[in-house]
Amino acid sequence: MYPLMPDPRISFQSFLYDNPNVEFIWLQFMSYTSNTLVRIIPIAKFKKMLQEDQWLALTRAVLHLIPGDRLAEGASPSGKFHLRPDFSTAYCQHGSNGTRAVVNVYSVNSKGEPLPECARSRLQELHQTLQYENDCSILIGFEVEVTFLKPKFDGNQLVDYEPLNTPFQHSFTGMAAEDRPHIELIEAVARALASVDIELEQFHAEAGPGQWEFVLPPFEPVMSIEILLRARETIMLVAQSFGYRATVATQPFPQQPANGSHIHMSLNAMGESTNAASATRHHVQAQQHKAQSQAAHRQKAESFFAGILHHFPAILAFALPNDMSYSRLASGTWSGGEYAAWGWENKEVALRRIENNRFEIKLVDGFANPYLVLCALLSAGIIGLRAGLALMGGPCERAAAQLSFDERCKIGLMDSLPDHLDAALDALEEDGRIQYLLGQGLVDSYLGVKRGEAEVLRGMEDRERRLIVGEVCTF
Repeated sequence: MYPLMPDPRISFQSFLYDNPNVEFIWLQFMSYTSNTLVRIIPIAKFKKMLQEDQWLALTRAVLHLIPGDRLAEGASPSGKFHLRPDFSTAYCQHGSNGTRAVVNVYSVNSKGEPLPECARSRLQELHQTLQYENDCSILIGFEVEVTFLKPKFDGNQLVDYEPLNTPFQHSFTGMAAEDRPHIELIEAVARALASVDIELEQFHAEAGPGQWEFVLPPFEPVMSIEILLRARETIMLVAQSFGYRATVATQPFPQQPANGSHIHMSLNAMGESTNAASATRHHVQAQQHKAQSQAAHRQKAESFFAGILHHFPAILAFALPNDMSYSRLASGTWSGGEYAAWGWENKEVALRRIENNRFEIKLVDGFANPYLVLCALLSAGIIGLRAGLALMGGPCERAAAQLSFDERCKIGLMDSLPDHLDAALDALEEDGRIQYLLGQGLVDSYLGVKRGEAEVLRGMEDRERRLIVGEVCTF
């Protein structure tokens, strides 16, 4: 079942009608190392390509590159694929005066069919499967935690970056005196996001020096990621206009609070409505039906998130995809902890339960490719629904690591999560059910890229490694 791909020619003409100043088309997609890759086409050439029903071709090897633009072991240098634009994602880049249109793409073969490596297509297919099998839909809302950095000079030479604030003079939800000089930057970010059609839920100071959080509105899975990528790019452009940089890297400064990329996820019934006339005539029956429907949907939601908890070791291979990511697996940091546990409004567990059908997934960071993360989460949730799994591992009222052995046994919480990248990649390789839903081609390609990337990074000095990895998440 391939995802529905709208005709780009029709949607493109509609977009140009609303944005007549476009000069360049930025075709954008994301690698397995979470780099945003772009091909730029002048508008005249792009119009001609559409008229002739042509899509831009790239070497397929680009999907299998590790740092240094080297091919991952086992990947082929041969073959090509095409970038099929999805103009439902198009927007004019902030600060471009409407001249640059950014468009996300599908990676397809010469027949227009999605490649096995195309996580964007796979995510859309998985959401369609969830809707078809369970009459349910998913809403996703991302939180963007970002650290703003200012340049550090030695004379006229740029030598490093440091946070806008010093530690202990910037705090969670605070507005310290040292924050005041930078409030124009933060408000400029909010205005810029509104200019690219992102209506923030809220924004506030986070715990780390120079760290702020911008809460994005909820959307269906693919669109939620388009909004996330648009928001990150816009934040970067605003920071640059102020002479600063912005990073979503996990821990840009050792011993300081880490950035997360937390995901709010809710499972919602589709087409649920109440007939008012019938409810008036049969009030008792209507109330009973409503209660039964709510109970059934709660059970679906619990089975969905039970699948996520059960397969969390494999999910971490995507959600925490770098050696540095595993600094988040610690109690006392509000980052998710060391166990696949859940708790009501508990910030010290992997899944913070907010409503019966809504959880926050905390063990995700800015190094992750969000398409792959949501693919893994939906795959695990579908497995949980198909098996009718019971939700175990909670509720926890404190950090799971602080529970006694007997307390963990009582709620079915026995095994700790992988505490390093190799263990998570091994868990993914051993999880046949996740592999089946994700597709063997996607999983094998990802494992090859991530293991090759890890080998390269581990051969570097710590400072060099932090700079290289940070560049992926630093704008």
